[in-house]
Amino acid sequence: MAATRTDTLLFMFFRRMRMPLIVLISAYAIATLGFTLMPGVDDQGQPWRMSLFEAFYVVSYTGSTIGFGEVPYAFTPAQRMWTIVSIYLTVIAWLFSVGSIIALLQDPVYMNALRRSRLAGGVRATSRPFYLVCGYGDTGRVLTHTLSARGYPVVVIDRQREKINTLAVEDLGASIRAFDMDARTPDNLVAAGLRNRWCAGVIAVTGDDQVNLKIAISAKLLNHKVVVHARADSARVRDNMRSFNTDHVVNPVEEYRRRFELAINAPDLFRLHHWLTSGPGAHLPDRPSLPRGRWIVCGYSNVGKAIYRVLGDNGMETVLIDADPDAGDRPPDTIRGRGTQAETLEQAGIERAAGVVAATGDDADNLSILITARALKPDLFLAALESGYSGRVLFRAAGPDFVGQPSMVVAGTILASISSNLAVPFIEEMVQQDNDFARALLAKLLRHREPKAPEFSATRISARRSPAIAHALEQGREIRLGKLLVNPRRRDQRLPLEVLMLRRDDKNILCPDDATCLKIGDRLLVAGWQQAATRIRTTLENEHALEYVLTGQDYQSGWVWRWFEQRFGSSEFGHDKPR
Repeated sequence: MAATRTDTLLFMFFRRMRMPLIVLISAYAIATLGFTLMPGVDDQGQPWRMSLFEAFYVVSYTGSTIGFGEVPYAFTPAQRMWTIVSIYLTVIAWLFSVGSIIALLQDPVYMNALRRSRLAGGVRATSRPFYLVCGYGDTGRVLTHTLSARGYPVVVIDRQREKINTLAVEDLGASIRAFDMDARTPDNLVAAGLRNRWCAGVIAVTGDDQVNLKIAISAKLLNHKVVVHARADSARVRDNMRSFNTDHVVNPVEEYRRRFELAINAPDLFRLHHWLTSGPGAHLPDRPSLPRGRWIVCGYSNVGKAIYRVLGDNGMETVLIDADPDAGDRPPDTIRGRGTQAETLEQAGIERAAGVVAATGDDADNLSILITARALKPDLFLAALESGYSGRVLFRAAGPDFVGQPSMVVAGTILASISSNLAVPFIEEMVQQDNDFARALLAKLLRHREPKAPEFSATRISARRSPAIAHALEQGREIRLGKLLVNPRRRDQRLPLEVLMLRRDDKNILCPDDATCLKIGDRLLVAGWQQAATRIRTTLENEHALEYVLTGQDYQSGWVWRWFEQRFGSSEFGHDKPR
């Protein structure tokens, strides 16, 4: 593929430069030939003519206007006349050639091909895991920034050059390479690194379901080892993706419906679910209190349809407002309108309503519905769909009680899956639990007093991933789960981490007790904050740190450490000695 792109660039260059090169070569050939034919006189006054080498030498410095003089002998009038002709002939040829090169470098087709070739070369040179993000909309931007902040190189593909250009002025933590090309074309995916052995995952989050489907299919067919994450707004595309073994499919409509239903029936479970799956910087929401009674749903979009059904399934009286009430799948009592006018909301009985859902596909209409409804009845519960991340400031100013952000939902869910392949199974089992389970887990996480959402990380008890633990277990020692959460620098402190799930023999144990005994092969899903999560690696891999955690005995090794210990004391540069 690399050779093909290089050959294409060379072909484009020589095709565009064919005529300038012919003109330049012809000018030099004519000037050189002319100098060999012009009669001259040597220093003895004898007739003399230049050789081809001498003639080409003279043309070379006259053509570039350097001017070394008349060599090897003074020119005759005929030679000087030909020198004048040669200067103008070669200079004009050079101007024509240089102008053609400048025009070629300004050709967007050639420069785009050159830029892609250079980017593809950079991707081939990558020697650490990277992610291929297809689509740089709201979701793609969040994913790119977060993955970059975590230290992963990212390759971005988007058809719109304007979006790609914004990456050049954004402050990102790791290497970012961006291609303005169509991700539906398999060759473009390959050029962006799909078949590279360091490609850790492909993320299809364009705004078009069919494009995401084709990306997912191409990725699985061209590199069956790569992990594919994809967005699917419709159930049909979701099922199609799963039939091609797409590893992780996110349907924002399903996620919004799930969260809305949790907010109705299990508010603490809703808070926990929202906190863990809403992406970077998510804060724990307040406990929702959705009132029962009459609800008005404005807009029969995919989200509006899902919310209408959820409200009906939970025994709520629901009235639908839609701009096209005559469409086949609308309820028969649908009111025509958008919900932005007070008359329409009054016709829907807003004076008797408990809540309003603004679920049209237009953020401006949704904001207008919120403002109009609040003006008619200030104590209404207001829920809204925020289609574009760019309108986040406006929705915050409007102050709805419940906001759905598809871009953040998709990004947060994919990031959780990237952090650990145990995250999605945990979330699926978590939402099946009752509200008491969520309240207890929230209490565990909140005792660490961290305002931001905890991040997922995972580990396996094995000789490769946790050699210190595995060696101790093979010796018959008993190691309890709670010991992993001890600070390996201060034994009396617990790390701000919680084990959310233990997978043993294909069985998932949610929130295992600290007294649970570890076994070889156990896989752990941990929630916490990145700096604390990295300290677990010390206990897992270092036998001296593990011994300190288990017994309090501080066995340090290495002559550097022993020198520090003798000179400065035992506790200044390491673990505190047990008292």
